[in-house]
Amino acid sequence: MKEILKLILEDKQKNVSSLSDSKKKLESEISAIRRQINQHLDQIQDLFIAEFNRTVENATQQIQSFIASLKNNQREIDECIEDVENIKKYATDMQTFLGIDQLENKLNKSENDIQSWTDGKRLCSTVVSYNINSFLQNICNDITTFGKHIIDLQPCELSLHRKKEGQAQLTVSLEPKTSVEHITLKLKTKFKTLCTNVSGCCILPCGKLVVSNHLSSHLILFAPDGKFEKEINNIIPYIYDVAYVDNETVAVVSNTKENIKLVNLKSGKILRSIFTISPSCGITYIEGSFIISSKEGHLLEVGLEDTKTNIIGSNVVSTYVASFENNFYSIGQDKDTVVCQNRNGDLLWTFTNKTVIKGKRCITVDEHGNLFVVGKESKNVIIISSDGTKHKILLSETDLCGSPWAIDYNSELKSLLVANEKDGQAFLYSVHYS
Repeated sequence: MKEILKLILEDKQKNVSSLSDSKKKLESEISAIRRQINQHLDQIQDLFIAEFNRTVENATQQIQSFIASLKNNQREIDECIEDVENIKKYATDMQTFLGIDQLENKLNKSENDIQSWTDGKRLCSTVVSYNINSFLQNICNDITTFGKHIIDLQPCELSLHRKKEGQAQLTVSLEPKTSVEHITLKLKTKFKTLCTNVSGCCILPCGKLVVSNHLSSHLILFAPDGKFEKEINNIIPYIYDVAYVDNETVAVVSNTKENIKLVNLKSGKILRSIFTISPSCGITYIEGSFIISSKEGHLLEVGLEDTKTNIIGSNVVSTYVASFENNFYSIGQDKDTVVCQNRNGDLLWTFTNKTVIKGKRCITVDEHGNLFVVGKESKNVIIISSDGTKHKILLSETDLCGSPWAIDYNSELKSLLVANEKDGQAFLYSVHYS
């Protein structure tokens, strides 16, 4: 009975922790939506004001041009009046006849100009006004809530039952998490990344795919079926890894520059640059913070909003990073060891098995804490259990037809993306837990 109460207590404490995590995730998503709305409003406001300014400028130029024409006609009439006075005083009859004929031509021209202005629109006054989008004017009335809270009571994972009819003693059985032995992959699509030096990849929530190339440094965006959409250049030299923030924004790091670049995938432009204390060889994004693996060997947590930097863990990190709950996974300094540590920096476990995987590169984690790891030299992909005690080879050289480097898993889509380093091949798999 004591053991049962203990397990129930642990389950409820876990429930409290999950509620706290859900709250943080919601706050992060709300902040992301607010940023998108603010950015979008700023963009359409700037566009509207720019168009308005161009309209006013064009109207002003037309009026100034007309004013110049008026002054020119006024000057010609003044000259005609002066000529008439001179003719009266000094001209002979012949000169008077010829002079009056010329004056009549000038006056007829001026009269025709004035008549054309009257018949046309040049004497009209120009008034510039505007109409604000009615949706923007009524937004406060039309949108009265940010969303709706949903409370879902899920069945308890604890199953309590009597051992035998009539016995008072109870036993408890826990529903086990999916074991790595039962995880399988099914190929959804294979496509060309057009890259010759792949360094990272990510799957967006909408299913689109992003691959980074180290040298030359650029990003390539693909549709969910692997069709090419666009290439984005001039971001940062030597991109080493990429992570998604939302459907339109990714973050990239370089192993030569001390900052994180936030890139808008639609415009291809840099939205922000966040300073870091060291160049980085890996990045992941969780709940409003970036976790990066610095070249100095530490994991760093960098806030998206306040850009505050905290050092996590000991000096054991080499490249790439993944996170699950409060645990952080990274490639060790010898590049053949996977390191798992908690937020306090306590080393929880390490994994090294050169007979199974060698030349570890990119890593990613699923919703159970199981870790997918790429082996560049062994040309395979393995999965390691959340406690580091079990592993399974998921993909071999036969499946990948080359040396893999980048990998990313999306828990919502249950999809795994693997990209080879040199040959431009990439593979998108569906992940099955049976």
